[in-house]
Formats: sequence, C-alpha cells, structure tokens
Amino acid sequence: MKKVKTISILLILSLIMFALASCGGGSAAEEPAEADIETAESYDAADEDAEEEESDSGVISPEFKKTMDDYEAWFDHYCEVMKKYQENPSDLELLTEMSDLIAEETTMLEQLENMDESEMNNAELAYYIEVTARIEKKLLEAADY
Repeated sequence: MKKVKTISILLILSLIMFALASCGGGSAAEEPAEADIETAESYDAADEDAEEEESDSGVISPEFKKTMDDYEAWFDHYCEVMKKYQENPSDLELLTEMSDLIAEETTMLEQLENMDESEMNNAELAYYIEVTARIEKKLLEAADY
C-alpha cells in the first residue's frame, strides 16, 4: 500500500509540473532571418492595414476556442481527480484516471504549442485570460478542498 501512495504522489507531482509548464511557455526572442526582414519590408501599407483590421476584428476563431475549451476541460478533470484523491488516497482506480490525464495532457500540450500568441486578436486574448483565470480559481479550490 505504501508503494501505491508513493506512485500516486509521484504521478500527482508530475501532473502539477506539466500543468505549470503549460502555463509558462514562451521562448526567448529570436533574431529574424534576412529573408524574413525582406519579406516584411515588401508589404505595402494597404496590406498592413487590412491585416490589423482582421486581427482586431473581435472574432474568436473556432479552432482557438476549441483549444481553450479543451484546455479548461482537462483542468476540470484534473481537479476532479485531485478531489477524489484527497477524499480517498488509497483508491487504486485513481491511478488509471491519472494515466488517462497524462495521455490527454500530451495531446493538449501539442495543441497549445501549435498556437502562435502573436497572432491572437483582442477577443482571443481576452478569452485566453478569462479561461486561465477560471482555471486558476479551480486549482485554488481543489488545493483547499
């Protein structure tokens, strides 16, 4: 039984580390390649204005919304498992749920990695902040449970 508790604790810690890693993200600024600079300079002012209007249109793309909703759903499941663990740490079925969470997390992290934050419009940024705030609240509630 002691081994099961140890394994459960290790799985929980790994899930927390993955969750924290997914919240961070962002890499150091990279130097633009010469070709990128030339391409960027070749845009004329009309194209730039059209792109700005499109990106600030206030419309959340369906792909972005689905990714963020999946992200929140994953944390809902994670908090549910944590509450179950706190109620009954010796429940062996939680190991299966935790392994499912890890598998789901891999897919979710890939989706988040494919998102380009620089391409978010104002509505998408607002939705991102809204979702992450709800997630933070749920994590705090699960920790106090």
